[in-house]
Amino acid sequence: SCFRSIRKHCRQELIVLDDSNTFDYIKLPDVIVEKYRAGKIRRAHFADIVRVELLYEHGGIWLDSTAFVTAPIPDWIIDLDFFVYMVGNVGQKYSYMQNCFIRARKGVYLLAAWRAMILDYWMRENHSFDYFMHQLLFRTLVENDPRAKKYFAKMPHVDQDPTHALWWDWHDKPFNKDEFDNVTSGAFFQKTAYADAPRPGT
Repeated sequence: SCFRSIRKHCRQELIVLDDSNTFDYIKLPDVIVEKYRAGKIRRAHFADIVRVELLYEHGGIWLDSTAFVTAPIPDWIIDLDFFVYMVGNVGQKYSYMQNCFIRARKGVYLLAAWRAMILDYWMRENHSFDYFMHQLLFRTLVENDPRAKKYFAKMPHVDQDPTHALWWDWHDKPFNKDEFDNVTSGAFFQKTAYADAPRPGT
């Protein structure tokens, strides 16, 4: 359903990635690939590495496979050099930003510096320091690097909450078209999940 929704609403070229084709598009340091294959880097964190590497090398848009799209990606987002949604009231506030949707032009500074932090960490370490480490590294970057701080300040800071409205409050309720249209009107996509959604703070 998510794939069909993306294909229906997004005019951009769509490439679906998995272990069989990821390395057709990127090249990572051998030590990081070996750590992933040995189970030292979890699949979720490897996907974090991959999304930034892809955007750094090619530019474009990263959208998680669990995103259900209800409208085209707004032009104002497409026109930006870099954009992520900011974390508001839903989920773990300390994670700072959302990485299920990232818009970035090839090689832009925010992406390049974030990528360098991620690669440097995994070149040296064998374990994550937090499930949201990808987001926390970004936060460290934009709060401490003057150049990153300048570019980040220019990026529109848009709350992610409307992109989670459907799943948090309606995922276990019967479908109602009027409610669906109302709930999904605040964003062009809704983040879903494979598992039952825990409530915020649980």
